[in-house]
Amino acid sequence: MPLRSSRARSDLPRTGWTVWLALLIAALLVGVLATEQPLLAGALAALMVLLAGLVRVWDRLSQFALGFTGVSLIGYAFLGKGYSYIGVPPLFVGEMALGLGLLALWRVGTVGIRHYRGLLALLGVFMFIGLINTVPYIGLYKIDALRDSVVWLYATFALIVAGLLLRLNWLERVVTQYARIIPWFLLFAPLSFVIFKLFKNVIPAWPGSDTPLLYPKGGDIAVHLAGIVAFLLLGLHHRFTPPERRQSWHEWLWWGLILLGILSISEGRAGLVTVGASGLFIILLRPRSSWGRPLYMVTLILTLLIATNFKLNLGGQRDISAESLLLNVQSIAGDSGSDVREGTRTWRLNWWNDIVDYTVYGPYFWTGKGYGINLADADGYQVYEDHSLRNPHNGHMTFLARSGVPGFLAWAALQLAFGFSLLRAYARARAARNMLWANLNLWIFAYWTAFLVNASFDVYLEGPQGGIWFWCLFGFGLAALETQRRQFARADSPASPSALPVPTALKES
Repeated sequence: MPLRSSRARSDLPRTGWTVWLALLIAALLVGVLATEQPLLAGALAALMVLLAGLVRVWDRLSQFALGFTGVSLIGYAFLGKGYSYIGVPPLFVGEMALGLGLLALWRVGTVGIRHYRGLLALLGVFMFIGLINTVPYIGLYKIDALRDSVVWLYATFALIVAGLLLRLNWLERVVTQYARIIPWFLLFAPLSFVIFKLFKNVIPAWPGSDTPLLYPKGGDIAVHLAGIVAFLLLGLHHRFTPPERRQSWHEWLWWGLILLGILSISEGRAGLVTVGASGLFIILLRPRSSWGRPLYMVTLILTLLIATNFKLNLGGQRDISAESLLLNVQSIAGDSGSDVREGTRTWRLNWWNDIVDYTVYGPYFWTGKGYGINLADADGYQVYEDHSLRNPHNGHMTFLARSGVPGFLAWAALQLAFGFSLLRAYARARAARNMLWANLNLWIFAYWTAFLVNASFDVYLEGPQGGIWFWCLFGFGLAALETQRRQFARADSPASPSALPVPTALKES
């Protein structure tokens, strides 16, 4: 597939002169505003740099936008919430990636989804309901309405990622890069977790904010851990890792995985359920997956923890120990006997019940309370003096509280349809004896499940480190579904063998 077109090349000079003229005007404005409005001048300067870069890469905008999004996903995974504050308010790295992606998608002109337009329609309905529950509150809540609306606005990343992946035919490249990053994540994440817990107060913050440069969370790490577990159990690392690197890191990879799992799930129920749900789906749908070694290693680690009565406290209310893991398991289904765990569990359940009462059975059935209002303050569940908590610790309840029952149903229908599409594609690939596509579908499904599970226990999809990642995975899933459907359609219609390009590795069964 050609990456440049003659039309794009001929448009470059005219577009370049236009942008350079805009940059000149913007430079004059920066000089005028520098003394009176330094923050606004800084944001405008950052925008100038971005526009100047666009002039240089206009003919390769799709590659640049998708690459920038990929780098941002790595940043969110490695640095957590801290990465999201790169930039100058109100132009942060997430907004930069969104704007650049929309520009690239506009230049491409189409998302390219032909066989799964029903999913696009459901996505459009979901976003439209979010929009009509945001616009009326912008005048009242101003920037807070826009900040809360990102929970549905980030869905735009699904269209961007799907459209650009299909345009560039980069599906295989993305999976290969993911496989390369796994060892580095498993090496860095435990260290970052320990460093943050021990030195949280001395880690420098980003300019203009009080958020540390490094801000990992156990639940966030558990989501990516679940994705890695599924990737390894399904053997996808063998297909997408160069042969010379497979043996060099494969053995210690599992040990890093187990260490990271213990650290993340010790934080609470979210990490435990997230990793457990993802692995359970793999074992149930692929009983022959290579789960023997990790099961043996988990058993060994837990036995050592119990035998040595190991306990490690990194500055929080919960220890890293076998007892802590057992209490997390008990607190999922019933009373664990721990005041800390039962207190947070009761607080969450009470808030969720109140949301159901004033939406499903109350006056906010159709519209919810909208985007902009601080739900923790309005519902009487604020726990921070600075009123920084704005949403219930459950992304599904956030949609119900802010968009009403129609918004919640649109969200649920979209996710159920996406999950069903992945499972149907998995069954189709199994029937065709194409196990690579089957495993890829199952991996996306397990990863997607991990996001939804963690979002049920935390304010996760409402922030960029969770929301942008989730919707990019959703878009990757759309591109994978479409590419698989095209390949299978080409196999059924050998008369047009060159009409639908397919990644090299994915051609093999």
